[in-house]
Amino acid sequence: MSMKLMVAAMQCTVGNAARKLVLIKLADNANDKGECFPSYQHIADQCEISKRSVIDHIKQLEAKGFLSINHRKTNKGNSSNTYKLNLEPSANSAPPLVQNLHGGSEKSAPPPSANS
Repeated sequence: MSMKLMVAAMQCTVGNAARKLVLIKLADNANDKGECFPSYQHIADQCEISKRSVIDHIKQLEAKGFLSINHRKTNKGNSSNTYKLNLEPSANSAPPLVQNLHGGSEKSAPPPSANS
């Protein structure tokens, strides 16, 4: 589990609550390099959604650049895919308009008053 990636996933705007949950679950399974290989069924069970929904959400996450997929096959048939998460904070953070509306961070807060 990568806490850094889970925090980054929480800060991403993916456009759908279930899709975000899938992204967070992938981050939960990922190592610090952002690599993981959970099955569609495992993600579906953990997120309490259908396997078909997981497949669709993962395809959307790939299309939006949040992850890349390495489809693996073995002699015995399919094996679970490997995923590489791309959750750079600068690439997936809120748009500038949202940042302007919600203000800055602790660094931009006014200094405390003399009475505090």
